[in-house]
Amino acid sequence: MKKNYKVLSVFIFLASFSTVTHATENVLITSDNFALKTDYFKPNIASDRAVLMLHQCNYNRSMYTKIGEQLAQLGIHALSLDFRGFGESVNHQYDIEKVRSQPDDTRRSAWLTLSQNWPDDVALAYNYLKNKIGNHGRIAIIGASCGGTQAVNLAQSTPMSAIVFFSSAQNETNIARYKTDLANVPTLIIAAEQDGRTYSSAKTLFDSAMHINSKLISYKGSEHGYPLLTKDPNLAQLMVSWLNQQL
Repeated sequence: MKKNYKVLSVFIFLASFSTVTHATENVLITSDNFALKTDYFKPNIASDRAVLMLHQCNYNRSMYTKIGEQLAQLGIHALSLDFRGFGESVNHQYDIEKVRSQPDDTRRSAWLTLSQNWPDDVALAYNYLKNKIGNHGRIAIIGASCGGTQAVNLAQSTPMSAIVFFSSAQNETNIARYKTDLANVPTLIIAAEQDGRTYSSAKTLFDSAMHINSKLISYKGSEHGYPLLTKDPNLAQLMVSWLNQQL
C-alpha cells in the first residue's frame, strides 16, 4: 500500500531571499455585505500557483506575514484573511470578543452564529485567488487550529493541490472525511507532542494519509500553532519549501 512509503521527517530548507514582498491589504465583500479584511502577497512574476492561509482562533491573519512574503518571493500568490469576527473583520454583529464575554449558556449559540458563515467566507477568498491564477492553476491551503476544519470543508468541495494542518485538532467526523475524500492529497501535518488532542489527531491523520509526499513534523512541548513559528525559526521556511514542492 502507498502508505508504507510515507516518511516521518523533518527536512531542512535553506534559501536566501533578495527582496521582501509586502502584503497588500484588501477587503472582500460577502454576499450579505460583510467586509472581510485580507492580506494579499503578490509574486513579482506571472504565476499559476497560490496558497490560502487560514489562521487559528486565538490569532488573526498577521500570523502568516512571514510565510506569505516567502511564498510570494518564490512566485506563489498567497492570501490570508481574518475570519468573520476576528482581527479587522469585525462589526457590531460579528465580534469574537463579544462572544467570549457572554455567559456559558449563550456562548455556544453565539459562536455557532459567528462561525457558520466561515465556509462561504473562505470560499470567497478561494475564488479571489482562483481569479488570480486561472482555472488551470494549483491552490494549496493552510489551516491552523480551528482553520483546519475550514480547510477540510473547502478541500472537499474544490480541487486542492496540497493541505497543511498546523496544530489543528480534528474530530472524528473530519478525520473520516479526510480518509474518504482527501487522503490522496499531499498533506503536511504539524503538531507538538504535549498539545493534547491536536497531537493524537495529527498522528491519526498521518496514518490515514496515502500520498507519498505527506509528512508529519512533530515538536517536543505544548506550543499550539503560531508559537511554534517562534520556537523554531526554520518552520516557516519548512512549510514554504514543502508547499513550493507540491505546487
